[in-house]
Amino acid sequence: MNVGRICTRLPETTHLDASVLAAAQQMAAQEVGTLVVTNSGGRPEGIVTDRDIVVRCLAEELPPQETTVSEIMTRAPITVWEDTEVEAALETMADKEVRRLVVLDDAERVVGIVSLDDFLEGIMAASEEIGRLLRRQVHV
Repeated sequence: MNVGRICTRLPETTHLDASVLAAAQQMAAQEVGTLVVTNSGGRPEGIVTDRDIVVRCLAEELPPQETTVSEIMTRAPITVWEDTEVEAALETMADKEVRRLVVLDDAERVVGIVSLDDFLEGIMAASEEIGRLLRRQVHV
């Protein structure tokens, strides 16, 4: 199975010059905790999370309406291609010690984001399917 099958497609994105306040409002409106920060070509430049907003902006007493996401984001997010196998993506997450990967298409544009939760949900779904197949075999 590849990452493209389990990732969240078309994740919420923002631009480098967006204010932290605008990013926080977007997160609240879309009920997400992560935004992929893209450049004008749709390529990833960073990731900003609700935790980044609290730790890197509010705790530092930076004004959220004047501070840009580029000032608090995690730069150079770890990326994988949408056809990357799940096992390879998990190895990348472990090696880089990250909980999220930005998923790219062949043109290096953002098409998704995959988190540890997505992998766990995929494992649970596969386990349920295996259980159904086993139950059917018992009744044959």
